[in-house]
Amino acid sequence: MFTLTGNLQSRKAGSTSEAFTLVEVLIVLTILSLIFTLLTLSFSRAVSSSLSGIKNSENLKREITLFWEMKRALTGARKVLLKGGSELFLETSGGEFFKGVVKKAYIFEEGTLYTYEFPYPSGSLDFYEEDKLIQKGRFNSLRFYALDRNGKHDNYEGLPDFILVELNGKEFTFKIK
Repeated sequence: MFTLTGNLQSRKAGSTSEAFTLVEVLIVLTILSLIFTLLTLSFSRAVSSSLSGIKNSENLKREITLFWEMKRALTGARKVLLKGGSELFLETSGGEFFKGVVKKAYIFEEGTLYTYEFPYPSGSLDFYEEDKLIQKGRFNSLRFYALDRNGKHDNYEGLPDFILVELNGKEFTFKIK
C-alpha cells in the first residue's frame, strides 16, 4: 500500500493542471461581459444617431419643399390677405394643382400647416372649404408677415413689397412686387 500511495503523490506533484480555477473563469466572464456591454452601447448610439439624422433630413426636405412651393405662389401673387400671422391667402398665378389664376391659402393651426387651392379666384379671398384642406406637415413654429415701407404686419390686405415667413426659427423673405 505504501508504494501505491507514493505513486499517487508523485503523479500529483509532477503533473500539470489542465483545468481552470473558478477565479480565472470569473475574470474571463467579467471581461467578456464588459466587451459585450461596450459593443452594445456603441451600436445603440450609432443607431440613435442615424435615426436622428434621418429625422433631421426629413424635416429639412419638408421645409425646402414648402419654401419652393411658397416662392412660386408668392412670386405670382396679385392679392394678399394676411390674418394674425397664421393664415395667408393669395390670388396667384403660381398654383400647385391648377393652371391659371387660382385662390391659394396657407393655414397654420396647432402645429400643422394646411394648404387650400381653388381654380377660380371668385368670392372672398379668405373663404376655403375645410374638407378640401391638404395637410403639408407638422412644424414647431410658422408665422407670416407682410413687409412694406411702414414696417412688419401680421394682418395685411393688399400687395406688400415682401412676405416674411418664419419657419422653425428660420426666416425666409419673398419679394412680391
